[in-house]
Amino acid sequence: MIDNSLKSILDEEKISKALIQHCVEKLNGNKRLYIFSDHCDSRKPYSSELENLGKVRALNGNIINGYTTLGSVILDETRKELTLSNITVFSNRESDFITKKELKEYHAGKIKNTQRKAELAKKIEDEKYINFTTTLEKHLTDQSRALKGANPDISLCHVHDRGCDSVEYLEFITETLGDDAVVRAKKTRNSNQTKINPVTNKVVHVKLIDSEFANTKVYLIEKLTLKGKFYSQVKCHIEWDTLELNEKKYTAVRVVLIKRDGAKLYKEPMLLLTTLPVTTYLEAKEIYHIYLHRAKIESVFKFLKNVLGWEEYQVRDWESIKNIIAICFFVGGYFYEIKSELTNNPTIQMICDLAKSKGKITHYFFLEGLKLLLIAWDVQNFRRNEKK
Repeated sequence: MIDNSLKSILDEEKISKALIQHCVEKLNGNKRLYIFSDHCDSRKPYSSELENLGKVRALNGNIINGYTTLGSVILDETRKELTLSNITVFSNRESDFITKKELKEYHAGKIKNTQRKAELAKKIEDEKYINFTTTLEKHLTDQSRALKGANPDISLCHVHDRGCDSVEYLEFITETLGDDAVVRAKKTRNSNQTKINPVTNKVVHVKLIDSEFANTKVYLIEKLTLKGKFYSQVKCHIEWDTLELNEKKYTAVRVVLIKRDGAKLYKEPMLLLTTLPVTTYLEAKEIYHIYLHRAKIESVFKFLKNVLGWEEYQVRDWESIKNIIAICFFVGGYFYEIKSELTNNPTIQMICDLAKSKGKITHYFFLEGLKLLLIAWDVQNFRRNEKK
């Protein structure tokens, strides 16, 4: 089943379709859905023989061996219920992978190797190449079309981190999918404002992070907890303005958090771009709050890695690797589905207590409790067999 050697298989593509179909059936009654997508590297720093073993970035920034996944989760219109919705696994060492740099060089006529140039021409003509952009677009398109196919009136908003800060991405979301987007902007993004460079005496664009915004509002957050630290009476400076890119208008939102002592909570402000209309302070605040929910997908990845062992697979062939990662994502989705049962079922509460949860009922303590039960069962089974 794992390596696709059976006639009836459960592979990455089927799991992806099953996740999407489940979301269609479960969330069809909503008027608006928020889709949070992000890539997550499956790091294998000590491996060297795995098929299609690519290159990814370690937590310290170094380039190491591994694979890349694209995962999506969906929040319903109340933004309270989380559903795992899609998973894609790929590698930058696959034979069909073409980097954006090489693609650009090909179109510019800069590929000198005749054989490689012919290979690229064939893949591009047949549209059978992949890279991060093509993979992301297919990943998002599959979800958008399925959800809208079941409910043409549903409104979808895609939320992404800085890796998707590009005009091409925004136009893909609005023009190809017909959806909305909230994207965190890079600090290098330019605004529409200009100034004279005193050194070169040339006109240059002012960075968005340093530009003047047309609208601003300050409100007080009485209690705020970030990364386990508690803050009281934090001032939130929120600004918004129109940003024109490729003759199309978007809204930029800038957020700065100030602690009670006057120091900034973060060194640099948060910059957000959105296709949604923003004309009031409350709408700008809503964009900020929408983006903050992106942390939910990071917690899903953390759960998959720390609890379900997402990076601990030992198989070597590419099909098995993709399928195991996808199955793990599917199993993670199951645990999020039974969240209410984890909270209310007395047996599950007892299992969590075994893991010394101190009354907390979570996916982590539930699995840790199950692990202890399995160890106890193995010990008892061993003793019974020894007596025989």
